[in-house]
Amino acid sequence: MKTICTFCAAILFTAITVLAVNASKHDALAQPQTTLIDSKFAIIDTEEFGDAKTGVARLTAAFDTLERELKPDRDELQAMRTRYDQLVKEINDTKAVANQSALTAKTDQAETLQKEMKRKQEDGQRKLDRRAKELTDPIYADLSTALQAFAKQRGVSAVFDISKFRGAMMVVNDQVNITPAFIADYNSKHPPAAATAPADKPKP
Repeated sequence: MKTICTFCAAILFTAITVLAVNASKHDALAQPQTTLIDSKFAIIDTEEFGDAKTGVARLTAAFDTLERELKPDRDELQAMRTRYDQLVKEINDTKAVANQSALTAKTDQAETLQKEMKRKQEDGQRKLDRRAKELTDPIYADLSTALQAFAKQRGVSAVFDISKFRGAMMVVNDQVNITPAFIADYNSKHPPAAATAPADKPKP
């Protein structure tokens, strides 16, 4: 689960880097220049969205769905890996090989299995990428909209994603971190069932 979350976070969290909440062009021109000086800034940590315990419920539910759907493929690949390791062990153990013909046969099996594993890994990666986007892209789009509304309601002019500035940004006041408040607000308005409700089974 952690691996999928991390992978997906690395690929998909880039959609929310810096979100600026601006007034309309007309209003901006109508207000005095001093309003820019009074603007509020906040930070958010989008890596926290995928936390299984404290993250966005819809997102973690999507990750759970992805984990469940891909488990059969992972189990199959693991079984192939176990068989491959056993073949290699037998090939390296001269006592386990009766003759040269048997050794050649096992070597051929190992090479064929290795090629199959590589193909399945590549196919699995493509399947993971595709399915992750299907499950999470709508959620990230909704999160972006919700974050802009959340910040605007609180008079925040710009929100910076601190996960994109690890080691380069120093936060001296935790009160500017709106991550927990935003996640709590979003979860209260968007239950996970709305994102990953299971498909209805066909009636017999």
